[in-house]
Amino acid sequence: MRKLTITSVLLGLVLAFAAGCSDDDKVTGSVQTTPLGYTKGQIGATPMTSMNLEIYGNGAVTPNLDSMKIGDSLVNQLEWTMNADHWFVDSYWRIPFIEDGDTSTNQYDPGDTAVISVWGEGRFSSCRVKLLDPDLSRIMFVSPASLADTITSDDSDTLYWSKVEQADYYAITVGCRHYSSVWLFGYYYSTDNSFLLTADMIPESVTQCDIAITPFNGPDPRTDRTNWTGNLLDGVVFSPGAFSYTSIVISTPLLVPKGAALQNSPERPSWNPDEMVAKVYEQYLK
Repeated sequence: MRKLTITSVLLGLVLAFAAGCSDDDKVTGSVQTTPLGYTKGQIGATPMTSMNLEIYGNGAVTPNLDSMKIGDSLVNQLEWTMNADHWFVDSYWRIPFIEDGDTSTNQYDPGDTAVISVWGEGRFSSCRVKLLDPDLSRIMFVSPASLADTITSDDSDTLYWSKVEQADYYAITVGCRHYSSVWLFGYYYSTDNSFLLTADMIPESVTQCDIAITPFNGPDPRTDRTNWTGNLLDGVVFSPGAFSYTSIVISTPLLVPKGAALQNSPERPSWNPDEMVAKVYEQYLK
């Protein structure tokens, strides 16, 4: 009888423990492998390898980092800085890297895959990116030529450009000049050297669309949410080229409020290849 009582108690404890391990507990356990931080940044070969990387916390706290390598080169910690946009919880690491300029010791050539390795808080992550040289990775021509085509805002137009060697993707920035002097932007991308500008990309009451094309490498914006592996970091690191653009005239009735006068639109804001590629990833990683 006594043995039965002890067995019953033990069985009860096992059942109680099992009942306490709910799905929530399983989720809590899996959180241990959730990356502590996420990255934004770009890397290229010019011809020496150079990188600008920002690392944020996946939560309120930026992860502590022990060391970082690009290939077999240690990234100098003396050049790391901790920055904050507003409060401490918004802080992030800014980490630059550039090889010493001796071309005989460069690790990578354009087209090679660079490996970034990071250690911190007892964890590790690595990232792989195929490098572009922004000075060489530039589109040589875009068709139609600038201002050669005129379409209405409910029409479409197809753009073609020269392929860029070693580039996997092309970031497409569509900037439309509104009659009110405001520029409106849309961000897209292509896996080949053509792009269809459709009516739903053209806002009402615009007079011109400038379309910039930037070659780049990185994870597929639609299907790969990160090019990091491991349990320390996720996010995106990409390698951009240089952009080229063309302009298309939009001929359509302007929906101008009564009494308003058309203004001479200022120049289009400056475009930066890094920002244009980053905007593509922002569109697809929301």
